[in-house]
Amino acid sequence: MNVFDRRSITEEDYLKIVQELMLYKGYATLADISKSLNVKRQSVRDEINHLMLLHMVEKIERGKYQLTVEGNREANKFLRKHRTAEVLLSKCIGIPWEMVDEEAMGIEHGMTEEIIQRTLERFGVNRCPHGNPIPDPDGEVHEINDKRITSVNAPITVRISRIVYETDEILHFLAMNDLLPEKAIKVLSTGDSVNAEVDGKLVKIPAYIANAITVTEY
Repeated sequence: MNVFDRRSITEEDYLKIVQELMLYKGYATLADISKSLNVKRQSVRDEINHLMLLHMVEKIERGKYQLTVEGNREANKFLRKHRTAEVLLSKCIGIPWEMVDEEAMGIEHGMTEEIIQRTLERFGVNRCPHGNPIPDPDGEVHEINDKRITSVNAPITVRISRIVYETDEILHFLAMNDLLPEKAIKVLSTGDSVNAEVDGKLVKIPAYIANAITVTEY
């Protein structure tokens, strides 16, 4: 059996968070992973070393890590489970948008390809509730032509595309301010924070939250 044919639960969790951190800030650190997974830093170091031995994670410079091509593909295979679980919980039993990421963690590892296929066919979707594409069974993803909200030339009207980094704090802020995928907003200024007009209301988006938002321009 190829070493990539079957991943442990721990490996899946680490691959997922490293990919999310790469999308969020360009790389992952041991401290970021430790905080995100709520595990001790030494445990993180041990698991990252393990994934490096499997050639799924590589160090890009001191203290910074990223996924290899194979690691990214394996992360996508797991994200297929996680994002489909989000769809299932959201569409079937109405788990709130800002809670569905956390709740999906309870069932994601048990998602079989049969369940995934039936869910995607039943609801006719190819993205999770947070706008992220659902990879195919081989870990391939249809790339989205979007950009960080922090990089647009304000003032400009944009449509929120997806949320690339999902924490309880980020998701609750976005839900409270109706900053959801497909929402049209006007970006007034960028910098230390992003000022946006949402349904006629001024919303100041802190930089650490804005960095998780991608948009498409009209």
